[in-house]
Amino acid sequence: MFKEISDPIHQFIRVYPDELEILDTFTFQRLRYVKQLGVTYMVFPSAQHTRFEHSLGVMNLAESIYVGLGYKDKKLMKVIRLAGLLHDVGHPPFSHTTEVLLGDKSHEKVGKELVLSGELNERLKKVGFSQEDIELLVRLAFKEPKDEEERVLSHIITGELGADRMDYLRRDAYFCGTSYGFFDYGRILGHLERINGKECVNKSAIRALESFFLGRFFMYTQVYFHKVVRILSIHLLELIKDYMEKGLFSKEKFHQLTDADLIGLALKEKNNPLVRRLFLREHFREVFSTNNWDEYRQVKEFLKEKLDERELRFDEAEKNVMDEEFYLNYDGVLKGLKEVSPLMKNLQKIRIYRIYVEPRLKSHALQYLKKAS
Repeated sequence: MFKEISDPIHQFIRVYPDELEILDTFTFQRLRYVKQLGVTYMVFPSAQHTRFEHSLGVMNLAESIYVGLGYKDKKLMKVIRLAGLLHDVGHPPFSHTTEVLLGDKSHEKVGKELVLSGELNERLKKVGFSQEDIELLVRLAFKEPKDEEERVLSHIITGELGADRMDYLRRDAYFCGTSYGFFDYGRILGHLERINGKECVNKSAIRALESFFLGRFFMYTQVYFHKVVRILSIHLLELIKDYMEKGLFSKEKFHQLTDADLIGLALKEKNNPLVRRLFLREHFREVFSTNNWDEYRQVKEFLKEKLDERELRFDEAEKNVMDEEFYLNYDGVLKGLKEVSPLMKNLQKIRIYRIYVEPRLKSHALQYLKKAS
């Protein structure tokens, strides 16, 4: 027996009884109120999707990848699906945007603690998972494999072409109303292989693979690193830090909150400049952008001499499109994607360095820069 959940990305996602037990916990239900892309919806209004539906999508894709790689163990497949379901359970409000406020923790570390104790641990044991099973789930979900076999299994969820990335690219593109993140994931799934214990894709799917990484490149440059998304994220952090300093909530309990908790506080302070920057688009404005680090540093120091540093904001966004090499099977010989694809070989690391100023000073800052050029 299972339930089917309608989903715009995967059409229908099957959820089995043991997984429903996990869904029906407050710990997991909290993800309904944590937006996938932080404050991106303030720029792309339909980006209202949450970590909840993304986690369901990752669970669904994890099984497809598991089967595509030739695994057959049914018990292990249950662990893989649940690892996909729970991989983001430790996300704080507004997702990655506020993760820096967790201190020495990451959302993976918080997630690990949540699964190893409390109601999630109790529910997992209730549906028949041993402590050993749960510890395996944790290692696979939160990037802590103990050997090569577990590394391959963990990559099903968190790897270069794992369920996490394959779901969020298509889901984010769909809800942002862009076409950048769409790729032929069906062809990739249909050509997954495992050669000498290494995950790879058959050479016939090379164009679909290139499309996946190009989609990632454009989603970062056009959406995740959008100039207004980035400055609103900076202002959001400033507002939350202000609330922490006022003692409205602690850093230790921050990961238990939702987006709604913070928005509720903010909407009570409509005259607070920090709130107005975020919610009334009175945010700082971009006056300089480059992909050249030395040029950025030079302009940064120049504007710091001309303006009060409190009236400036600096943003340094960097991302590798591929974090590690991915392989294709050429008749039994594994070849790296960068080796066989001129496109991927020449795809550079994304670097965008920006400087923003208070709105009333934008024209002054631009004049300073024009005179200095």
